[in-house]
Amino acid sequence: MHLIPGRSGKPSVRRTGTFTGEVWADPISGDDPAVNLVAFAPRARTYWHRHDGGQLIVATHGSGFVVRQDGLGGPIQAGQSVWTPAGEAHWHGAGPDSLLTQTAYSFGPTDWLHEVSDEEYERAVREASW
Repeated sequence: MHLIPGRSGKPSVRRTGTFTGEVWADPISGDDPAVNLVAFAPRARTYWHRHDGGQLIVATHGSGFVVRQDGLGGPIQAGQSVWTPAGEAHWHGAGPDSLLTQTAYSFGPTDWLHEVSDEEYERAVREASW
């Protein structure tokens, strides 16, 4: 057994460069998998990205979206989890009127792609059936 202290003793980090909007992360573990508690302000989101070994997202508060490149996916709320397989391009973030906190388990390196456009985000909002 290995007890992992919350936040790995490191301060919260404002995520920029591969995120749109205000996003904060608390690193829990930098090992494989990398584990982060992530807080998204309303409308904040990741860029398109993929993980060599996949990613497990566990929503812990609020609501938002997880969308893959072919447009499938959709809304996620606290208590729900999403598995994105290895190599699957996707994005995730908060809804327009809600914070979203999640624990993200990322396996292998992350390949960051391009920014999620406002049009792509608004499509997810329109197609959401909460």
